[in-house]
Amino acid sequence: MRWSFLTALALILVAPMASMANPSAKGVISCTNSSLDSLPSNWSIPDQSCIRVDLGELQPEETLFFEVDADQDVDVLLFPASTVSVYQSEQTYRIDSVWQRDSVFESFSGSGEWHWTVPSDREATRWYLVLDNIAHPSDSGQGSQGGQVVEASLDAGIISPQVFTLADSIHRVDAGSYSSAAGPFSVDEGTFLEIYARTMQGSPDIFVMTETAYSLYSPSENWSSSSRIVSADMLLVTNERYLPWEVIGTEGENLYVVVDNRAGPGGGGAGTSHAAVTVTVTLTPVLDPIITSETDLESVDVGTPVFLSALGTPNNSNQIPESGFSWDIDDDGVSDSLGTSVTHSWDSPGNYPVRLSVTSIDSRSASSTREILVVDKSDPVVSMSSSESIVKGFGESLEISGTFSDNWGIERIDWMIDGNVLESNYSVDGDSSSISIEVSNNYSPGTHIVSLIVTDKSGRSTQGDTAVSFVDITPPEILPYNSEMEVTAGDPVIFQISAVDNQSSEISYTWIIGQGTEEEIQFNGPQVLHEFSSEGPQNVYCRVENEAGLSSYAEFLVVVQSDGGGSGLGTLSMVIISIFAAGMLAVGGFVAFNLAVKRRMSDMAKEEEGEEAEEKEEITQTPQSQIGMWENRENSPFQPAYQSEVQNEVEIDISDLIDVTPDLETKMDPLEGELPSEITDTEVEEKVEKTEADSSRSLRKDCSSCSKAFELEMPEGIDTAYTNCPHCGSEELVSL
Repeated sequence: MRWSFLTALALILVAPMASMANPSAKGVISCTNSSLDSLPSNWSIPDQSCIRVDLGELQPEETLFFEVDADQDVDVLLFPASTVSVYQSEQTYRIDSVWQRDSVFESFSGSGEWHWTVPSDREATRWYLVLDNIAHPSDSGQGSQGGQVVEASLDAGIISPQVFTLADSIHRVDAGSYSSAAGPFSVDEGTFLEIYARTMQGSPDIFVMTETAYSLYSPSENWSSSSRIVSADMLLVTNERYLPWEVIGTEGENLYVVVDNRAGPGGGGAGTSHAAVTVTVTLTPVLDPIITSETDLESVDVGTPVFLSALGTPNNSNQIPESGFSWDIDDDGVSDSLGTSVTHSWDSPGNYPVRLSVTSIDSRSASSTREILVVDKSDPVVSMSSSESIVKGFGESLEISGTFSDNWGIERIDWMIDGNVLESNYSVDGDSSSISIEVSNNYSPGTHIVSLIVTDKSGRSTQGDTAVSFVDITPPEILPYNSEMEVTAGDPVIFQISAVDNQSSEISYTWIIGQGTEEEIQFNGPQVLHEFSSEGPQNVYCRVENEAGLSSYAEFLVVVQSDGGGSGLGTLSMVIISIFAAGMLAVGGFVAFNLAVKRRMSDMAKEEEGEEAEEKEEITQTPQSQIGMWENRENSPFQPAYQSEVQNEVEIDISDLIDVTPDLETKMDPLEGELPSEITDTEVEEKVEKTEADSSRSLRKDCSSCSKAFELEMPEGIDTAYTNCPHCGSEELVSL
C-alpha cells in the first residue's frame, strides 16, 4: 500500500513536467497564453489546442463584455485562477465549482456577444477565459472535440457602467423557466426604459411587468400573458434586439424586466431549449422641473413669504441630486438659490417669473418657469395709543397717537373726529403719527370718536378709533350783581342774577333764604320774589349749577329795616300806603275847609295849599327812593315767566294820585251861595273809594326792541316807570 501511494504521488508530480516536455501527452494541457490588454486578437487554433486569456484581477460586481467569432465549433470556458489548473490537468472541470457556468458556451460557432458580471461572493480574483479546441477525457463527448483548425477572434474589456444602468449581465434560463433581469425598480412616468438584448443561445422573450403583474406571473401555474405591458414586449430574441420604451400608465408601481423561456405568448419563443441572453437595462430618467407651493401662486399677497418647492419634480430614479436644483427668483438669468426649496417675498405688486432649473447626475438639464401674480391683499394695520376711553375737560389739550404698518406702503393718513377731517398727510414718513386737539367750545360735551384712517398705495384702508369724552370742568360764570341791599320788612323784594356757561345748554338756579335756620326756604329760577318779616341782616344764597353738576354761588347781604325806618328804599306796599294816607289827609282838609266859616275860606284855602304842598313832597319822595333801587338792577337775559312790577323811574302828579278835584270843584260851586248844612266823614270815605275803584291800573306795551307786546299792572300811585321787556330784556318806559 505504501509503495502504491508513493507511486501515484510521483505520477501526479511528474505529469506536468512530462506534459511540458511532450505537448502531445494527454495528462497536461498547455494553452497559448494571451491577456486582456492584447485584445482584440485573432488566432488559428490547431486541433487539440487552446488559447488561455488572462483577464487580470477583477473586483466583485465588475462587468466585462466579450465578443467572439469562430468559423468552427469551439468551447468558450471561464475559470477563476483557483480552478483553472483543474482544467489544465485534465480533471473533471464541467462542474459549477470549477468553471463559471454563466459564461461558458460549448460547441460555439459564429458570432456572439455577452456580458458577465464578476460574482460578489469572493474577494478580488484573477480570471481566465479559454478558447478550447480539445477533446477531453472527461467531456463524455460533449462540447467541441476538435478535429480541425478553428479560426477565432476575441475582444473583451471592462465595462464602465452608465449612471442609470439597472442590469447588464448574461442570463442562463432553462426551458420552461424565467429569470428576472431587473427589478423591482421605481421610475417616473415619462422616463425612457432602454432594453438591449444579445442572445448567445436559444430564443427567449423579454417582458416588462408591473409588480402586480409579476406577482401573477412568477408562479408556474395560472399565468396570464395579458398581465404584461404589451407595448414593451421583445418576443423571440434570437440575436441582438434594442427597445426604448417610455414609461406610461404604470400607476406609479414598481417594474420588473423578465427573461422569459416559457411557451407563448403567440409570436414568442417556444421555451423548449436552453437560453442564454445578455440583457442590459438602462434608464433615461425624465427631467421635468415642477414648482409647487401651498400658497395660491395666482394671487400672492405683497410681502408675504412664499415657500416654493421642487419636490413635485419627478425624481424616482434619483436622477437629480440636492445640488442639482437651482432657482432664479429675479429673472436675471443668474441662480439665486440652490436646493429643493426656496422662500421668497415680493415687496410690490406685479407679475414675477420664477425659474426652476435641474441638472441630473448624467449632466442633462432642464428648466421651467412659473409666473407668480403678486397683489396687495392686506389692509394696513393700525394701533391706537389708547384702547380705553380718554376723558378731557374743556380748555385742555388732547394728545392722541397711533402706529401703523402695511405690507406695501402708506399713501396717506387722515385724522378725524366724529367723521370730520381734522388733519391729512399725503407725505407719510415713518410708522407713527399724532395729533393735538384743543378741547374748545366748538365741541359739545359727551363722547366723541377720534379716528386715524390709514390708506395704502392700493387704496386699501384701515380705521383705528379711540373714544374721548369731553366734560365740563368749570362751573357757571355769574355775571356781576349788586351783593348788598337795604329793604323794608314786609315789602316784596326781587332777587335776580344771570350766569353763563358755554358748555351747558341749561343752568339751574337754587335760592336759599335763611340757611341753617328753622325758617330756611328755597326757590328755583333765575329770579325770585320774597318778603322779609323780621328786621336785621339776612344772607341770601343762590347756587348756580350746570349740566356737569358744577356749581357757582352768589351771596347777598340784605339789611331788613322796620316800616318806619327812614330813608331806605320803599316798596310797592309802602308807596300804596303813602298814597292812601295822603289821600285821607287831603279829604280831611277839604272837609274841614267846608265846615269853616265862609269868611275864613281864603285863609283856609291858603292853609290847605300849604298842606297839599307838604303832602306832595312827602309822596314824591317815596317813589323816587324806589328809583334808586331799580336803577341798580342788572339787566339779565333770563326773564321771569310773570310780568315785572318794578319801575326804575317814577313821575308823580298829586292830582293823578288823588283824583278828587272835580268833585271838590263841584261841591264848591254851591259854597258861593251857602254851605251845606252838614258833611259827614262817611260820605267822604265812600267818595274816595268810588274814585279809586273807577281808576284802571293795567296797561299794554309793545317792546321797542323785539316788537313783542307785554302787559303789566301799575301800582297805585305810580303812573310812569321803567321796566324790562320780559321777552328780550330791553328797558322800556311805560306810562298810564
